[in-house]
Amino acid sequence: MAGKYFKIACWVVASMGWVLPTLAADQTLKITHLSGNAFIGATVNGPWEDVKVGLYVAVGRFIKTMPDSYLEFTLPDHSVIRLAPETIFEIETAQFNAKQPRHFLATLYLGKMWANVIWRIGNSNDSFKTCTSTMVAGVRGTVYDLRTAADRSTDIWVYDGLMAINPPIVKESAAHEEIEWPRQVSESEWEEIILGKLQRLHIGPEGIPEKPISFDPYKEKDDWAAWNLERDTANN
Repeated sequence: MAGKYFKIACWVVASMGWVLPTLAADQTLKITHLSGNAFIGATVNGPWEDVKVGLYVAVGRFIKTMPDSYLEFTLPDHSVIRLAPETIFEIETAQFNAKQPRHFLATLYLGKMWANVIWRIGNSNDSFKTCTSTMVAGVRGTVYDLRTAADRSTDIWVYDGLMAINPPIVKESAAHEEIEWPRQVSESEWEEIILGKLQRLHIGPEGIPEKPISFDPYKEKDDWAAWNLERDTANN
């Protein structure tokens, strides 16, 4: 992981509603399932500590899953995020305080993540965002499969709800401890893309999106999607 590194700043997209208990910053994201081996680190290069079920993941930590690992963590509003094998993921913001908007921000640097985000009505200042090096996804009540490859291409499948996809904003002056990104994407190249239920989008390594298309969840379901759909059904 050599070379120049960039910090990605995400745009805000809104939602919200419930009253949540006030939680300490290190008691927000709880590991609720783990098979195989996964690690938590202070930077993308570690040092690494073992992940265990029941552990709370602090904001600012990186999560790395190994080739045999499937990991799930649950948020205070009962939203769920899962990571596939060989994934690198960072928790950047996680605020779930009583009588205040929900703010969640995470970055997927490599691999696959699945999110089942609870829809909460009543506060337009809420935000729930996930990023890769080539896009920012703002979600409301949404079930989605997000994947990013070593070449920085991104694919996203929306199984339910809506997503607003925007190009990233890159801050070269920020902390340079992330994975190398091939180039900056100009904001003028493309604008917001709205993905609806059963739509997918591919964004190439250079940050240029293709046209959104519909997909059949049964025909395109691989082992990763099947595992997540089964867990979502079991948890409902």
